[in-house]
This record gives sequence, structure tokens and C-alpha cells, in this order.
Amino acid sequence: MITATSNHSFLTSMIVLEIDDSGSPPSCSIPVADRAIAASLETGLPTIKQSVEGEADAVAMCVPIYRSEAIASVIVWVGNASDETVGVMEVWQPIGEFDDLNLTQGYYGPLDRFQNVSSFVRFEKGMGLPGQVWRNLSFIIHDNLPSHPGFLRAAGASAESLQVAIGIPVFGEDFLATAVLISSDSAPIARGYEVWRCAEDHLLLESCASQRLEQSLMYEVDQTVPLEGSLPGLAYTSGVATISEDPDIVYSGRPFRGGSPCKGVAIPFFEQDRMTNILTLLL
Repeated sequence: MITATSNHSFLTSMIVLEIDDSGSPPSCSIPVADRAIAASLETGLPTIKQSVEGEADAVAMCVPIYRSEAIASVIVWVGNASDETVGVMEVWQPIGEFDDLNLTQGYYGPLDRFQNVSSFVRFEKGMGLPGQVWRNLSFIIHDNLPSHPGFLRAAGASAESLQVAIGIPVFGEDFLATAVLISSDSAPIARGYEVWRCAEDHLLLESCASQRLEQSLMYEVDQTVPLEGSLPGLAYTSGVATISEDPDIVYSGRPFRGGSPCKGVAIPFFEQDRMTNILTLLL
């Protein structure tokens, strides 16, 4: 499924596709996204691709979602690659003999200083956003990046007006990579970011952040929702990444008013075949 995002967002589209057993990559008719999907299915890793000559300026990051060591679905973020729109995409992988993560792919647009800082950084397990994702095997949100004590590139984030970062674990037979999206104040990737922990009979909000989301639509940390009938519940019941535009699902339990944007994405994370946490984005 493909959904368009706000005109004010760094993102232009989000794509969610289930992967079947045919072995042939599915097509979404967005060339840069199709190349990213094909590369991720070939390597099993997150992939960042940029547009080529003759295409509109765009960048795509594809992240594979594993279940029982096989890719069950992929999610693709397609961004506006013009210099006027600010957003960051990164892939951090454990490389070589040292127990740390290296930047293997990245898109920074006009943020040359932040790119330069990032290219020299390494993250040990538990250190910085990529290392915390690796240690916890969980989606991680860092808000207020310029002053966040766990965001080790805070000075660079402050210089470039970067506000919210989300870290996404990629885990097949072993930990493979941390994919990172960083949202600017000028072109937010989403309005709401939430990480839900899977409990026996409910889902628990573990952490959250927002950018231009109405106060009345924000959940408090430790909020619970049922396993069915909510946005994170869609991922829980289907077992794959899912997009919804149904206000009863996206804003389950919140005072939604017609006329507001109503698009949500839910992304599950599995350790082998056990779903442990879910990332939801309110677009």
C-alpha cells in the first residue's frame, strides 16, 4: 500500500508491501523506491537509493521487516531530495572485528556539516541512538535532539534544526543493522511517533514524540490500547507493516475531529517469531 504524506513533510510517500514466496521483488511504480526494494531483498539489509537523471529529485530508504528469519514485509520512505527540504536517512551496521556500528549508507541533503560529523562516528552497543537500538532490539525515539543526552551528535543536530530521530532495528537470524530517520523542524517526517511494547493482553506506550500534533491527540506514556482495533493493533494482528486511513483505527480512543489528517503506519519488530514492540507514525 502507498500513502502520500503532507506537503510540508520531507517525505512524499510511504510504501508498505508484503513479500510473498515468489522471489521476485514487488513493484510500486516509483522507480527510486523499486530500486531500493530490489536491493534490500537481494542483500537482506536496509537500503538507501537516490533518483537518477531524468527522474524527479527523490531519495528512498527501504527497511525489511523480518519474521522467523525471513522478510515478511518491507517499508519504504520516499523523501524529497531537493536542497530546500531537510531530512536524514541512515543505515548503521556492525562491520569488521570491533563491536561497534559503522555508517554504511546515508542521505543528508544539504546538511554537509552533519554528514561530515556522522561519517567519523562509531557507536558501541548501547551508545547513541544506533547503539541503543542494537542493545535493546527495539524501536527508539529521541526527541529534542539538540539537548538530548543520548543523542551523541546533538551539536550537529542543533546546527541543522534537526528535532526527532527514530531508530529501527533490523534483525534476521542475528542483528543486521539500525536504520535511522531524522526529522527536521522545518519539514517533519510525521506528526506523531510512538513505540508500543507488546504485553500479554494489551499494548503499552513505551515512548513518544510529536511535531505539530494537536495536544488532544497525544497519548501519555504508559497508555494502553487493546490488541485489536487500534493502529499498533493492526500490526499485532496482521504480523506485517500496515497503513491505515480509518480514523477509528488511527485515532482509537482519541478525540479525532474531521478535517484533520488521518493516516497512520504501524511497523512490528520480531525476535525470531515473537513480536516484541511496534512503531506507529501519525502522518
